[in-house]
This record gives sequence, C-alpha cells and structure tokens, in this order.
Amino acid sequence: MTAILQDFISASLELARQDFCQQASHPLLIEVWRPGRLSFQWGGTRLSRDGVEMPLARKILREGNHLPVHPVRQKLPGPAGTVRVGRSQENDLVVQDDTVSARHAVFHLHSTGGVVDVRDVGSTNGTRVNDQKIVVGKEVVLFDGDLVAFGDVGFLFFYSAGLYDVLRACVEAQGGR
Repeated sequence: MTAILQDFISASLELARQDFCQQASHPLLIEVWRPGRLSFQWGGTRLSRDGVEMPLARKILREGNHLPVHPVRQKLPGPAGTVRVGRSQENDLVVQDDTVSARHAVFHLHSTGGVVDVRDVGSTNGTRVNDQKIVVGKEVVLFDGDLVAFGDVGFLFFYSAGLYDVLRACVEAQGGR
C-alpha cells in the first residue's frame, strides 16, 4: 500500500525531527501530477533553498494531503545505492504510465554526504528536473523541493529532514502546533 502525504503530515506533528527522519529514512517523491489525473494545479512556484518562502509547500499541505508518496530506495538486487525507475516491474520504483519508459532513469544514493542524483538512461520522453530536460547519462544532484518528471509524471523530491522542516513550517504558519 502506498503512503500518502497525510501520513507524513501526521508523523511530523507527532514525532521529533530525528524520530521522523529515522522512520522516513529514505528520500521521498511526492507524486504531484499524472496525465489524466492532475493531482493539483501546479503553479510553478517552488520551495526556496533557504526555506523562508514556501508557497508550493503550503499549497501541497493545504490541497495535497491525498498525494501518493514513494520512498527512493532500492527494492531489487542491483548495484548498491542505485534505485531504478521505469514502467517495468524490474525497477525499484515502478511508474505505470505510457509516457514512462520501461527503463527510464536511475537515482544514485551517495553513501558519503547523503546526496542523491538522478540520471536519465535513454528514455523516450526524457527526465526533467525543475522543468529542464536533463541530458541522457548526465547526473543531476537533487535538492529539497526539486520537481522531477519522468515522461509526463511529476514528483516533488525531498530528503526526509527537508520534508519534515517544510511540513512543520507550514503547520506553524497556519497556526498549528
């Protein structure tokens, strides 16, 4: 069963940051759109790097509690730290959509520094980061709030600590705990 954003919102209210990060120990992808099923209206405003202005995060918190959340983690045997993405069941993250290639992209989870990058492996419809198509084979380092699209399916990327911080800031901005 796929987790939804509301599960993470609830956990951010119940847990301390360290406990939240232990529970959600992998980077996360929040599915924000898919052809024929727009999860919510994408406004083009993204999370700022310093975390001060967060209109996109607030919009997600307000309207997106039903959005599917996928861990970026290796599920199948393969090179350590590699998470394969595609339409085929032979991938760690399966994205069932005709615009996603059977073998579409690869995430690399660096063991040192906790950095994650994504690389397109020659997909038909490309991989985009923040609406910029990435060159096949070129690794692009990801940051909290980056928009990653495989074909026509879009996700917001977060490290667990970054998601916790955004969710807590949004709750506090709305007068929550």
